Amino acid sequence: MQIRYPIEVIKKKIATRIEYKIRWNTGTVTYEPMTDLTPELLQIVNQWELKQNKKKKGKIIVKGNKKTQKITRQQQNNIVQLEEIPTQNKKPIPHRERIVENGVVKEARKISGKIEFQIMLKEEQELRWTNLEEVKARIPVALCDYLLQRIKFSGK
Repeated sequence: MQIRYPIEVIKKKIATRIEYKIRWNTGTVTYEPMTDLTPELLQIVNQWELKQNKKKKGKIIVKGNKKTQKITRQQQNNIVQLEEIPTQNKKPIPHRERIVENGVVKEARKISGKIEFQIMLKEEQELRWTNLEEVKARIPVALCDYLLQRIKFSGK
């Protein structure tokens, strides 16, 4: 009877359990479960796993190099295109100041599908309820200020 010993690990199989396909000196090939491996087999499996990881890292590096080369070519093309565009001397437009409002929105309510706002105009000096269209026409910035105060940002 011939004593058999493992020559190489061929592949790893993961189904319900981890198994390794092992070639023996007798020419036979078997699937050995991870739980039944001897110390000698564990050493061979460990070396095989290290080789597999090196191969994977090498492939990843090659793919990464190809991607970076492609990106740098694209960036170079973009730079050339930017250099070809003539620069125009445009003066920056100054920020327009907010128009001084002649009223304030105090409150809002919804009655039978219509939105009404309680406003106070500087010229009238009294509170009154009015519809959305009038508020938009007379004091749009005050309406925006009122609505922005009611918004709750989630911060996501």
